[in-house]
Amino acid sequence: MQGRYARWGLALGLGAMLPAQAQTLVQASLAGQPYQLELVADPDSRRQGLMGRTELASGTGMLFDFPEGTRPAIWMRNMQISLDLLFVDHQARLVQVFAEVPPCDAPPCAIYEAERPLRFVIEVPPGTAGQLGLQPGDQLDLGEQPAQPAPRY
Repeated sequence: MQGRYARWGLALGLGAMLPAQAQTLVQASLAGQPYQLELVADPDSRRQGLMGRTELASGTGMLFDFPEGTRPAIWMRNMQISLDLLFVDHQARLVQVFAEVPPCDAPPCAIYEAERPLRFVIEVPPGTAGQLGLQPGDQLDLGEQPAQPAPRY
């Protein structure tokens, strides 16, 4: 990736079938509701995201942790399910919501891009943001993750 903009071919979503590799799970709270988020913080995991998964259980999702200065840009190529995308700053404050984002079957695919550099993107089941009443400016609880150093790559 070049410059401060990262275009991650992230077809993201956390399904019932999790990869065989060891996972780091973050216990989070969105609008007071508990969520178990699979943490992805390396380039390969961020590129893979939830691609190919066919469902995402309620109360679960994926937490993408980006290097400092990254302006995340997400697309839904090769996704099987719709998602809500939550763009979150380094203090776990919700900055942007893209609700009920559909999969993309063939290019050109829409790109959902952060307005500014951010640290996190959370992918949750479609309709979650609306059901929880999530709005930009909301403070989210991402456990200890915001206190951890941002990934370097």
